[in-house]
Amino acid sequence: MHALGLAAAAAALLVAAWLVPLDAPFLFCPFRAATGLPCLSCGTTHAFHYFVRGQVASAFLASPLGAVLALACAIHLGWTVLRLFGLPYALSIQPTRALRWTAAAALAGNWAFLVLKP
Repeated sequence: MHALGLAAAAAALLVAAWLVPLDAPFLFCPFRAATGLPCLSCGTTHAFHYFVRGQVASAFLASPLGAVLALACAIHLGWTVLRLFGLPYALSIQPTRALRWTAAAALAGNWAFLVLKP
């Protein structure tokens, strides 16, 4: 049941990235406006926008972690659809300590990239 909910959320994110233009007035970062620094998720909207249009290099330049997240959403959505049509195998990822540290390091590395990006 959780996979269906996550797949629905992934579909909503990918469809919204396809439909909403990047110049929409509500697409701004209040943290960047207040501090001049990017937030931890800055560039993710642009990464999704470029990813759904097949501009993968631009997606990674906007936010590497955002591009990976967009790819993960697309893979999960496709995998869940295949499972609905009879694919029996379900991938199980356990939230281990190493996975948590890897996620934290990826988030820190992504933020460093955004801060240092010209």
